[in-house]
Order: sequence, then structure tokens, then C-alpha cells
Amino acid sequence: MNRHLRGGVGVVAALLSACSLAAGAPVAADVRPPLPRPKASTNAELPPWPVPADSARRGADAGLALDTMEGAKQHFHVHLDIFVGPERVEVAPNLGIDHTSGLLADLHTHDNSGVLHVESHDANARFVLGQLFAMWNVRFDDTHLGALTPDATHTYRTYLNGESVTGDPARIELRPHDQISVMFQDDRVRIKPPASYDFPMGL
Repeated sequence: MNRHLRGGVGVVAALLSACSLAAGAPVAADVRPPLPRPKASTNAELPPWPVPADSARRGADAGLALDTMEGAKQHFHVHLDIFVGPERVEVAPNLGIDHTSGLLADLHTHDNSGVLHVESHDANARFVLGQLFAMWNVRFDDTHLGALTPDATHTYRTYLNGESVTGDPARIELRPHDQISVMFQDDRVRIKPPASYDFPMGL
């Protein structure tokens, strides 16, 4: 086959490929499971929010798996900051951990650093921020942070890696080394959300 004919065949193949895409040729589907939809807590209180005694059970109700061993099929960490005005609200330690039974949810906290631990036996599981607040028994949606709601002088926004998120913040998917900032701010004194977090070695 001469080079001119080869070139013509290549052009025809490209045109056929483009036409098949335009005609609605099959595209690889997203085979991941859907995001969980945890039932939102109705508990509307002002911070600080204590750890519920039944936070592990609440985690199970929110779609999290419980086990006596941390899973290894997925193992990653996310950092969460919560600001009310300029003050940081402590993310409660031991969310999702039942020290009596030894069970822990595959999303949990160990301390008050704001580091969220995802340690799951399910390689396909997906996790959302709303599951953490469901364990915590804190109302969390696009208009409520516990008892706090936006008004004429206060803004309520959630940021992912420094970028404002629209829609329901409870639906934010947790991904490795994300920095999430939930901020209820007096519009007269606002602070910039952190865009990243310096995770300790090994996390």
C-alpha cells in the first residue's frame, strides 16, 4: 500500500471514529457504587458538640461498616476544620469508636486534631462528610451547622481544598488528603479557609 493510500485510510478511520462518538457510541460507565445518603441528624445545638455514647451505632445507621479491626482495603486520611467566627471548633475524638464492644466504624476519629481516618475492609466503599456528622449527632446540611444558620450578617459555607462548595455539604465525598473547612462567619470579620493540611508523617 502506498503512503498516500495509507494516509487516506487513516483519515477515513478517524472520521468513522468521530461519527460513532457523535452517534452515541457506548462510553465506559462509572462502575463505582453510588454515594451514601446518611439520614441527617435533627440535633440542633451550639458547639462544642460532645461525643455521643452511641456514635458507632449512629455510624452504622449512616451506612458505615463496624468491625473490631481496622480495614486495609482502603486506608487514607482527610482533615476537617470547623470555624465559628475566628474560633476553631474541636472535632470530637473517638467518633465512631465503641470502647465497650471494641467496634469501630470504617470512618472514625482518634483525637481532636481534625484528622478523619478511613480504614475500610471494602475496596469499593465511598464515604461522605455527612456520615461523620451523623455519628456526631450534629445537624449538618446546606442551611444548618448544629443550631447555627446564616442570616443577614453571617455566612455559612463549606470549602474543599480552599474552594467554595455549592449544594449540600453533607454530600462531599471524602478523598485522600483533602482539606475540608466548614465555616460559619461574621461577615464583618472573616478568615480565609485553609487550602491544605500538613499531615503528620505516615498519614
